[in-house]
Amino acid sequence: MKILRSLTAPKEPDHSESNEDFFFWEAQGKACAMSDGASDSFDSRSWARILCQSFTQIYNQVAAPQLDDKCVALVLSVARPFFEKQLKAITTSWSKQLAARRGSFASLLGVIDEPRQVSILAVGDTVAIWMDPQGQLRSFTLRKSLEFSKNPVLLGSESKTDSLLFGSEHSRWGFITIPKVELQSKKLFLMTDALGHYVLNQYEKNRPLPLDLLSSMGQPDFQSWVLAQRQSGGLHKDDTTFALLSVD
Repeated sequence: MKILRSLTAPKEPDHSESNEDFFFWEAQGKACAMSDGASDSFDSRSWARILCQSFTQIYNQVAAPQLDDKCVALVLSVARPFFEKQLKAITTSWSKQLAARRGSFASLLGVIDEPRQVSILAVGDTVAIWMDPQGQLRSFTLRKSLEFSKNPVLLGSESKTDSLLFGSEHSRWGFITIPKVELQSKKLFLMTDALGHYVLNQYEKNRPLPLDLLSSMGQPDFQSWVLAQRQSGGLHKDDTTFALLSVD
């Protein structure tokens, strides 16, 4: 796996520290992950980071990964103690303790590069997009721009949320395995919800897709492009993150 691009633009251009998106990979690794922390939950930036690191570090070490419900439970079992330890260091006031007890939430898009296929875990509205050999756009898990209007399923820092995650909400997240022959140019695009919605909406309206343009950008150009699209009304104002993977 090669990371050809990793670009991000915060919701507030002058406050990059408030960006609750996170993308993580390790050099020479076969796994990576992207997450979008929920802005209305406590320290979701840290929770998103820890989820990405936990997934990536676990699956860089697994020889023959099998993505299923146990995989999600494993990631949570690793991430939650790390997050709890961090909370103890920062939640000294009673108000912060109260906010922390409500839990933190974030999406998780995890990718594993295997010899003949790519395996993906997707919880929430952070999406993987690719072009198939016929030039048709494919995405997972959300496949239509309208789906982004629904409240996403998210991973919670508290175990009390697991009954919904593995119960009534289970149909809204899942796993997919893509044979590499189904990936045009062996490329996979990862993006958080604002950009995912924009790309799918462009595709549905038969408008030019920005994938090639984004793939050629550096960080300053990406931030300028995001700001221009927000001002035109095409892109929702939100933290916006994009990654391009090559899985030869």
